[in-house]
Amino acid sequence: MNGYIVDVTLFYNRLYVVAGFLLTVAASFGIYFGFNKGMARKARGQQTRRFAIAALLAWAPLADVGASPLQLPIVLAWMVGMIWAATYPALFHLTNRRLSPDYENYGEIACGIYFFGIFSALWLAGGGVVAALMEWLVLMVSIVLVGYYLLYGSCINANGMKIVQDTHYNEILEFGRSYKWYMVVLVVGLVAGLLGVCVAVNTFPVSGLWPTEFLVAVALFFAWYVFKPHRGMFVRSGIVALWLTIRDYRRGNMRYREEMAQRISRLTVRQRGEAMGEPHTVVMVIGESASRDHMSAFTPMDHDTTPWLRELMHDDRHAVGFPHAYSCAMHTVQVLEKSLTEYNQYNGRQFYDSCSIVDIAHRLGYRVHWYSNQGHLGAADTPVTLVAETADVAKWTKQDLGKVQYDEELLDYLDELDPTCNNLLVLHLKGSHFNFLNRYPADRTVWGEPEREDHLLNYHNSLRYTDGVLQRAFDYCRERLNLQAWVYCSDHATVPDRHRSPNFSDFGDTRIPLVCWMSDAWQQLHPGQFEALRQNRDCYWTNDLLYELMCGVLDVESEHYDETASLASPRYRFTRDELLTFEGQLHISDDKKE
Repeated sequence: MNGYIVDVTLFYNRLYVVAGFLLTVAASFGIYFGFNKGMARKARGQQTRRFAIAALLAWAPLADVGASPLQLPIVLAWMVGMIWAATYPALFHLTNRRLSPDYENYGEIACGIYFFGIFSALWLAGGGVVAALMEWLVLMVSIVLVGYYLLYGSCINANGMKIVQDTHYNEILEFGRSYKWYMVVLVVGLVAGLLGVCVAVNTFPVSGLWPTEFLVAVALFFAWYVFKPHRGMFVRSGIVALWLTIRDYRRGNMRYREEMAQRISRLTVRQRGEAMGEPHTVVMVIGESASRDHMSAFTPMDHDTTPWLRELMHDDRHAVGFPHAYSCAMHTVQVLEKSLTEYNQYNGRQFYDSCSIVDIAHRLGYRVHWYSNQGHLGAADTPVTLVAETADVAKWTKQDLGKVQYDEELLDYLDELDPTCNNLLVLHLKGSHFNFLNRYPADRTVWGEPEREDHLLNYHNSLRYTDGVLQRAFDYCRERLNLQAWVYCSDHATVPDRHRSPNFSDFGDTRIPLVCWMSDAWQQLHPGQFEALRQNRDCYWTNDLLYELMCGVLDVESEHYDETASLASPRYRFTRDELLTFEGQLHISDDKKE
């Protein structure tokens, strides 16, 4: 009698397995055909066969051992696998269905099916805790992708992934602080709760005694097949492929350091004009998230956000402000890898084979000091850091976990400059980076109440604070370091009352300030540069041409300097219709505000 009951149980368990197999095939076909477009007939046939075979392999061990697929841990394993299979294809489809006639994401689908095979086999073999941790990680990736979509209205793309991989831990903390504390607690609680649920479900007692060695072998086989470095389904999943593509891009940037000696050995630079007879300093200030739409130096407004800069620009004998300056992208690393080097949207070069403004200055005999309040921008191998570390002195303000560092901390470094040397000083500000409330001390609040969240007023206060820092740095360099030339621009802009997005949403994110100042002595030695700046003041410009501008200000001649791309040259050639932003994807002529 007991044998009969066992046989009936096995029969029904295997019947349920067949139903599970059919359900998996149907779900995979539904995801594939529902969230992809324009697949060729051959591709459709290849992928549907792939999914059917994957489902057969994933379910076959359960049929072989006679395990019931209705057990909660196996149901959870299947659900997690299908969530992975559907999330990225669905979000990619929602983002691109009106933009592209054909795209195909299949890696996630096959990978999700094999995930089910791994998790279910692990649980049956007694590895429930391992299965729980893996399921939790898979679910977290899917949840983050959905959260990203809800936050920004699009699936994560290359631009967003670059930002994710370059994000500094303090930026993560500041992002969290921009939300109410109870929301942060809720999110942390949900994450911890999800892990608890996965562990609790996978610690359910296994019904029956199953051949452990066989199930471990099955799990290991699936893991090997899924995670093979080059042809596994995991690396062919869209989100993983995107991650690896950006990682390889960042690794490619390391060639900048590896090829530097060869690049420098071929660099020839000659300064035109007369050499200055006494030691002097040239300054380049890189702002952060400053929008000329909100700067009183460029735009009439009730709040005088930049009084010092406004007064400086009124000095026509020495200063020129440019009301049509744009950023080439909307995020710091993507901008500065171009702004600091020959690499730009127009010349077809790459970051790793380009000379930088630091290289040019060294060839002219300058001692280069680089001081930044931006940390290492997330990693020591970002293009910005790679360039910065070629300076004679490169320092970053101390980035303590959770501690706010204000830009005036940079002023303490100025005493390190030797006034008996020719210096190029680079100051990289935190400026008006979100969260704006953290960009200035509470006692510097000009509009609104101190320490109260109001994005527009906080942003205006941050601009006012930056204006004061610029003034103090300018005055110090002029009084103690024989300042001869000063260039200030922002990496990109922002729209303060709108949530920042990694995707292009408005030209307001690209309208930046640009101001140049030259002393009387510098103008006498290099008479054409300042006159060219004045003649070009109403020209349009993108800040991936900052390298060329600085070469023009320094008045150099080099095979690594295109004079026609410099605002400091009468040969400047770019027009509004030719200039690009969003890394070459949009024309600034599409900005209807200007």
